[in-house]
Amino acid sequence: MHEVDPKNLIVGFDVGSTTVKSVVVDATTDQIIWSDYQRHDTKQPEKCLEFLKRMETETGIKADRKSTRLNSSHLG
Repeated sequence: MHEVDPKNLIVGFDVGSTTVKSVVVDATTDQIIWSDYQRHDTKQPEKCLEFLKRMETETGIKADRKSTRLNSSHLG
C-alpha cells in the first residue's frame, strides 16, 4: 500500500434513523482506507464524534474548515 496523504482523503457519512455509516477514501486512488457501520441507539451526535475521533487516530485525517462540505438529501 502506498503512503496516504491526509490532504487527499474524502470522508463520507450517512446518519440514518438507526445507524451511522462512514467511509474514508483516498481521492488519488479511490481506495477505501477506513469504514465503519454501527447502530447509534438514538445517540447520533455521540456516535458521529466517536467515528471522527477514530478516523483522526487511524488515518491521520484532520478537520479543516476550508475543505468541509455538507451534502444531504434532507436539506431544504
